Amino acid sequence: MIKDKSKLAPALLWGSLTALLYLGLFHFADVFQQLAHTTLDACVVGDAAHPTYYSKSTPESCGAEGGNFVDGVWWYVFAPIALAFALSYTHGNFTGLFWEVLGLNAKKK
Repeated sequence: MIKDKSKLAPALLWGSLTALLYLGLFHFADVFQQLAHTTLDACVVGDAAHPTYYSKSTPESCGAEGGNFVDGVWWYVFAPIALAFALSYTHGNFTGLFWEVLGLNAKKK
C-alpha cells in the first residue's frame, strides 16, 4: 500500500500540523467569532455564553438596547485570514505528500 516510505514522515508531520490547526480553530471558534464581529463598532447584547452582535452601532443606540458598546478594531480581520492561509498551506502540503506516499502521482508528459 505504501509506495514511497521516504515521504511518510513528512506527510505525518504536515498532517499533524493540519490537525492541530483545525483543533485550534474549533477550540477557539468563539474567539474568532468575537474578532469577526468586533472588526467594526458593535453592540453586544445578551449573556457571555450567547451574545448577539449588532454591527455599525453607536453608543446611544447600544445603550437603548441594554447592551455593551465595543469600539471596532480594523486589524482583527487579519486573525481569520492568517489562520485560513496557514490551514491552506499545511493541508496542501499534507495532501500532496499523502498521495505520493500512496503512489498516486500526476501523469508526466
